[in-house]
Amino acid sequence: MKKLKMLSAALFLGLAGLQAQNNEGPKPTNDPTIYKGVTDNACALEVNFGSYSAGIDGPAMDKTMALIKKYKLASTSKNIGREGETRICLPLTEIKGSKRKRFIKELKKIAKEGQLVSVSIR
Repeated sequence: MKKLKMLSAALFLGLAGLQAQNNEGPKPTNDPTIYKGVTDNACALEVNFGSYSAGIDGPAMDKTMALIKKYKLASTSKNIGREGETRICLPLTEIKGSKRKRFIKELKKIAKEGQLVSVSIR
């Protein structure tokens, strides 16, 4: 009986974890560098820098930071790996309308030209 209870609990927890995995995180779009959804609700947009065991794309990171500085935007970054993998969160509260669209367009261009760089939009 104890084994049956433990097996039932493990199965329940496993299914609950699987359901949570399916509902969380950004979803791919038709563009391989653009995702719908962000991991942090405080962010309107996130830029993710990944790595294949060789560190992140430094020039893409530099261009991204220069663009953020150019538009004078608030941002936070979080280290998400051991090789410099980083997620930059941008609330984008400072810009609206066409200026916001222009910023996002420039950021997408950087992501497309970079290696393992993606943009997630709320």
